[in-house]
Amino acid sequence: MAKTLQFEDGKTEKEILELKLKESDLKYRDLFENANDSIYIYDINGYFLDVNSTALKLLGCTKKEIIGTHISQWITPHSLKLTHENLKKCIAGEPAEPMVMEVICKNGEHRMMEIRRRLIKDGDKVIAIHGIGRDITEKMRLELQLKEYHEKLEKSEAKYRELFENAQDIMYVLDKKGNFLNMNRIGLQILGCEKEDVIGSNISEWLTPASLKIAQERLRKRLSGDHVNHTDIIEFACKNGEHRWAEIKSRAIRDGENPREIHGIARDITENKRLKQELRESNKQLQLLRYLMTGTRGGSTRTQIVNHLTDRPYNANQLSEVLNLDYKTVRHHLDVLIKNGIITKGKGYPAVYFLSKNIENLNEFNRKQ
Repeated sequence: MAKTLQFEDGKTEKEILELKLKESDLKYRDLFENANDSIYIYDINGYFLDVNSTALKLLGCTKKEIIGTHISQWITPHSLKLTHENLKKCIAGEPAEPMVMEVICKNGEHRMMEIRRRLIKDGDKVIAIHGIGRDITEKMRLELQLKEYHEKLEKSEAKYRELFENAQDIMYVLDKKGNFLNMNRIGLQILGCEKEDVIGSNISEWLTPASLKIAQERLRKRLSGDHVNHTDIIEFACKNGEHRWAEIKSRAIRDGENPREIHGIARDITENKRLKQELRESNKQLQLLRYLMTGTRGGSTRTQIVNHLTDRPYNANQLSEVLNLDYKTVRHHLDVLIKNGIITKGKGYPAVYFLSKNIENLNEFNRKQ
């Protein structure tokens, strides 16, 4: 008869092994029940044998409601198909890769789970599947929201680039020091330069001293958060040295409370400004012409001379004849008109007289006589 070993505490070897096995089971059960992830076991046919409290909480059911049920009741058909395919690979000895499954809770809510599993064997025979699932629903929702945000951002940036590049006005971006970060096609075209000529350069390289002062003050106010709703007119120099004028508006782009850069729009008003200047000069000329014709002695004679020169050029002798006036008198009035820029004297002999090019309002003057 075999002798039973006795230890100092009076327990046999068998009793000690049984005690250790019990302690191991208790540790496993504690780990199983209190894990942060869902843990489950189902047999080779897909019927649940056990699930932990985290899985029950996720599914919103009791252990009694799930034990003995088939996995097909708790996952979508697509996930069931993936499960069968993955199980075949595992049984065939292929590495068990993590998989994502769509779980159906008791209340009908769908949750996404990242699943890792292993085979439970009795010798070489697979008898059950042990799985661990981590709820990644919120993570996937955040990733989807982030993806949608990036897609919307890309579309928004594409629209902005389209607007920026194809705008009919000059559009530009400055950093906080007044250096150009970007400028659109029309701006480069008006400046007569390439993008590399502008990007990185400072506004001081393109503005007159008076306009630079205006732009710097505007930049300072924008960066300090002051309200700047009005437009300013600045004078800038093109690459070829030509000076032009623009009406500018700007706004600060911020990261939270801190201004990051300045976006500006500039409308080229050079032609408009020149037309206004020409109109002012024309009005001055009209006033001078009116004074010479009606406000001074000999005005009627000068009016006749100008009216004749409207039709064609004349020399002094010809004017003397058609007006039936003394030659010296005609020359005197011609000199007065030349001095005031009303007519010009041609070269050669005898000299021929023409109306000056800046007399554009003569018809208006004549209508008012």
